[in-house]
Amino acid sequence: MVLVAIGSTAGEHMSRSRYAALIGVGMMIASTLGASCASSTERTSASVNCVFDAAQSLGPIVNSSKFEGSPTVSADEMSLFFTSARYGQEDLFASIRADRKSPWGDPVNLGDSVNSSTGDDFSPRLAMDSNTLYFGSNREGGFGAADLYVTTRESPKHLWSHATNLGPVVNTTSFEGFPTPTADGNTLYFDRSTTFGSQDADIWVTGRSDLNSPWSAPQRLAMPVNGPGVEFSPSISADGLSLYFASNRDGNLGLIDIWVSKRKGVADPWEPPRNLGPNINAAGAMTLGPFISRDNNTLYFMSARPDLSTKTQCSPTTCFDQLDLYVARQTCADALQR
Repeated sequence: MVLVAIGSTAGEHMSRSRYAALIGVGMMIASTLGASCASSTERTSASVNCVFDAAQSLGPIVNSSKFEGSPTVSADEMSLFFTSARYGQEDLFASIRADRKSPWGDPVNLGDSVNSSTGDDFSPRLAMDSNTLYFGSNREGGFGAADLYVTTRESPKHLWSHATNLGPVVNTTSFEGFPTPTADGNTLYFDRSTTFGSQDADIWVTGRSDLNSPWSAPQRLAMPVNGPGVEFSPSISADGLSLYFASNRDGNLGLIDIWVSKRKGVADPWEPPRNLGPNINAAGAMTLGPFISRDNNTLYFMSARPDLSTKTQCSPTTCFDQLDLYVARQTCADALQR
């Protein structure tokens, strides 16, 4: 992979205010719920029980003393893309590894064809072809508080193209982030909130007839996915039957938890979401930005775990720089044979 390393110098105050808009909410009363069952493209959803193992940090090569978030991986899980504020301003970075058992290599900045010096670049989401990267940015020249952008490349051996704005049909004067495409690339889930400080973040969806057609007017997902609280950072499974997202809704273990909603078919309604439980979420923590792998067996996400020795709860002001990247794998057993 050919990448360009560039340092950034802008301050962190924009990053903090932007995330405070989504996670600056009061602590909920926690109740522990069991880890949910995630359907797999290699299994029948109705016939398996799946449980995520305990989350593991991606380690000090990927994670720094500053903010890291919004992980997304290629279909073969050999390339990792994420946001980092290790040089001050939020930029998009990439790390590669030789195989799934090898450690991730040193992160490399994606360069000025993707990142902008006039704002933060965040919430990357890699398409199934591994050559299309969607992300959010509050750079100059957008339509609102933050817009959705896309960059492409011919192959992993080529450079990324200059990022382009998805346009005014998708982007508004509000804040848009976490653009997550379905496996065929013709449906895009994302989140939208009015301003940096508003508590009205919800998950939206837009579609198109084919890869060369324009996106249609987005629609807000109905309940039970969206509720009275904050819902954001969606990730759709490759089979289109599981939607992972972050929320501050009742039933959380921490300030922000990851939830999953399922449906029987792509034309069926979403079922009531379930909390992923204590192997993913943690008391007093902020856990968000899920990304489910192509085979539905690995969940990447970001989390700020509190200092249990002092019993300090995480908040945007106390834990922002503690946001690191984590991974959890799930094991599944055929329920009919147990």
